Amino acid sequence: MVKKVLNISEKKLMKVDVLTGVKKIQNIFYEQSIKCFSVYDNDKIVGVITEKELVVAHPNRIAADVMSDKYICVDFSTSVWETKKIFELNKGIEVIFVQDENEIIGYLTRMILSIELGKSVDLLTGLYKSDYIFYNAYNLFKSEDNISIIFIDLDNFGYIDKKYGHIIGDSVLKKVADILKKSINKDSYLCRYAGDEFAVVTPYSIDDSKRLAQNIIKAINSYIFPDNIQVSASIGITGCSTHNKKVDNILELIINMVNIASLSSTRAKQKGYNSISIKNIDIDAIA
Repeated sequence: MVKKVLNISEKKLMKVDVLTGVKKIQNIFYEQSIKCFSVYDNDKIVGVITEKELVVAHPNRIAADVMSDKYICVDFSTSVWETKKIFELNKGIEVIFVQDENEIIGYLTRMILSIELGKSVDLLTGLYKSDYIFYNAYNLFKSEDNISIIFIDLDNFGYIDKKYGHIIGDSVLKKVADILKKSINKDSYLCRYAGDEFAVVTPYSIDDSKRLAQNIIKAINSYIFPDNIQVSASIGITGCSTHNKKVDNILELIINMVNIASLSSTRAKQKGYNSISIKNIDIDAIA
């Protein structure tokens, strides 16, 4: 559900000694298309050599002379989203090595990560897809006392598609995405979950999440859509307090919360358009 760096890392790399000649490394680079070399002094990694260093390096030098120290090592189980954060916090870092215990088994560059994250972006709205929500919900569980999931389901969107056509329907979805982006704060995370459904994970209590949901409904209702189409949303909310409580399987709980929020949005639709349905979760009862 949330990809790990092991799944996307480039495995084609080579270990070299600090005393290895640059000419030898350049030959390997050109002949075998290996673009990343981990540099070791005995059994300790001390540097990285990439195409950037090799194309300007003098062939008579050794690895120690041309290697870069702009690298970080992470465990193979590190999530793709966490790697994104590492790159953002370390602007000078060019390579992230992927380790299994003390053995380097792959590497990532900013380009490799960018290509992978591009697959997690919904092309229509520009929002991230659902795995983004699961990752951030997991982090909130570890750092916050409250967590809520708000599931937003547009009302009767199938009718809009049929009456006005898919081009107009797509335009409505893009506008709703823009409204949602403007409606949430930086401490919350938004995705296009599927079709005409969106989800937000927040570090808020149920009451605060309800107020946010009400503001979202008002913002959608007050927006003038193409052809003056009337657009509304039904919202389901679920949440729990994690203060001083141990959760054995956080991911399983998050999956249950998303499902409960989705079902709550369905119940909200049954009450009428622009409705909100809430179901709180008692972690003690689950445990």
